[in-house]
Amino acid sequence: MMNITDILQLVVLCAIIFIPLGYFAHRWLPRMAALVRLLFLKPRYVKSAGTLRRSSVKADHRHD
Repeated sequence: MMNITDILQLVVLCAIIFIPLGYFAHRWLPRMAALVRLLFLKPRYVKSAGTLRRSSVKADHRHD
């Protein structure tokens, strides 16, 4: 069973580790998250373009 001093030491140890890590990671973490989002998640707002059609070219019905 842990007493209050063990818990406080654990909290201080975690703060010593994670506060500088978060400070140094705040520069590259948003870029890394954007890269992961682009690579692994499909964008839901993009619709398919469909089939390309030329409006100036008409079909020649003699060759059908």
